[in-house]
Amino acid sequence: MARKGNLSCWGIALVIAFNATVPVADAAGDLVPFTGLEEQFTIALPAGWSVYNQSAALSGERGPLGVVFFSAQSLIKPGEKAASAELLGKADVGEIPTFFVDRQSAGKDMTCSEFSRIAGGRVAGMVRRDPAFSKGRALPTQFLPERIELGGCQGFKVHLRASHSNPDAEWTIDVRAISDGKVLYLFSLRATSEHYQKTLGIFEKVLETLKLSSPR
Repeated sequence: MARKGNLSCWGIALVIAFNATVPVADAAGDLVPFTGLEEQFTIALPAGWSVYNQSAALSGERGPLGVVFFSAQSLIKPGEKAASAELLGKADVGEIPTFFVDRQSAGKDMTCSEFSRIAGGRVAGMVRRDPAFSKGRALPTQFLPERIELGGCQGFKVHLRASHSNPDAEWTIDVRAISDGKVLYLFSLRATSEHYQKTLGIFEKVLETLKLSSPR
């Protein structure tokens, strides 16, 4: 479950309560509008991608906070109600292209028009507590959060890399943070580095379509 002040870990079996599949468009690579969370934001996803609301799965209600996954492949096998541990594991490392948004209560100085450098530093602290980074050895990368504009709002990008004892387990964590004044949105791509590169282009293309519904 997502906890305030920390990014969620994926490596657990979940029962998915909110399961939406974006309709297949006419041409491969087309982006299709997703409005299932239009009270907070709208976004366009690659045709055929699925959307999973983890918070709804755990609480039975679709609230404004918690984690929502965007995945190239359904993580629930046909005929089953629970997410497959095997597919979750593939999503966890990025073998199945996946990114997510972690929705948390906005803190001080986190609005659409003014996201302070101090607030950006707090976001970086959250990202550094992710086990993929905190349990590994930090690799050279952009240490300080980078100021960005996303969805018409001011925000920050945090990009971290870490290596683990397994030589194949080099992780990249790429987080783009913005806020509507009430909710902090952490749009995140978290994967082993080989799969990070595979999904990065899709991630950035999708974020170009992002629009917050009630920015303040």
